[in-house]
Amino acid sequence: MPVNNGLYETRGDRWWREDAGFEFASLRYCLNPVRYGFFRRKVQEGGLSGRKVLDIGCGGGFLAEEFARDGFAVTGIDPASASVAAAREHAAANSVLIDYRVGRGEELPFAEESFDIVTCCDVLEHVEDAGRVISEAARTLRSGGFFFFETVNRTLASKLVMIKFWQEWSGLCPENAHVWEKFITPAELAALMEKNNLAAREVRGLTSRRKSAILWKLPAIKSGRLGGRELAEVFALAEGDDVSVSYMGYAIKSK
Repeated sequence: MPVNNGLYETRGDRWWREDAGFEFASLRYCLNPVRYGFFRRKVQEGGLSGRKVLDIGCGGGFLAEEFARDGFAVTGIDPASASVAAAREHAAANSVLIDYRVGRGEELPFAEESFDIVTCCDVLEHVEDAGRVISEAARTLRSGGFFFFETVNRTLASKLVMIKFWQEWSGLCPENAHVWEKFITPAELAALMEKNNLAAREVRGLTSRRKSAILWKLPAIKSGRLGGRELAEVFALAEGDDVSVSYMGYAIKSK
């Protein structure tokens, strides 16, 4: 069963809208602050010297703008032209300089070792060939550079949460926005990275600290009565040790 990636074209103008809907609001207000907080901390701890970032599967630019506002020279690439248009429009309206391109992670139009950081977030579970995306990410990353990732584990827990609850039972996510068989385990990802000279350094889970609150607030979430920041308070998403549903981490390209 194919992943419904077409929604990033048909709904691509919604990324930054306050009435964007659950799928974009949860990315913007719940997930993105946590993953960027982790990435930023690791860059600071690692003493990375370069400032060039490639964001593979940039979507509307949530992660790209975080890096750009911290002074990085950012390039974002995504196959959905509508999403890239929304990213460009928002960056221009807010005087954020980012080079956005339309393109696929499997065929990156950049020279070898062009970037100091390559990110691949909310992407691997959507592509046809995750191995090819990892290979291209490693090719364009300089030796000693950081590869950041965030994706969904393939477990019973992820099937219940991502597929059954958010897509089928609640209807808050579009049909086939995710397909369980496309999820990738940390061990599988580690093997792909090792094959491409990316030495895994750390993996962290992403989980809600207030799971009962989500159930209690579900009617308000479905009705759209909760704004993005209220949604973030309800979810209280944080990094932790539980990688059974979503996880993030980083690797360093071997010299």
